[in-house]
Amino acid sequence: MSASPSDTAARPVTAVMPDVTGGNALRAQEQMDGTQARFEDVTGKDREVVDPQAWRVCGSRPGANRQITSYPVVLLVAPDTESCPGGASG
Repeated sequence: MSASPSDTAARPVTAVMPDVTGGNALRAQEQMDGTQARFEDVTGKDREVVDPQAWRVCGSRPGANRQITSYPVVLLVAPDTESCPGGASG
């Protein structure tokens, strides 16, 4: 007997967060391959990321190579003209 659609829907879909730290925010978003992701200004200045091409990824939630258990994932970004705070890559 095959599983009913409700049985398969009850199982959580999981994925692993790719390591996009240090990369371009737009390319990182593209690498997420349809995974819901949002940008967050890691500098604390709460700026909106209008052009992800001009930002770099300093980190993510969840961290690289960790299981994604909730959506959207968060890409912690800083403008290319600024350093990542706290010695983060980029």
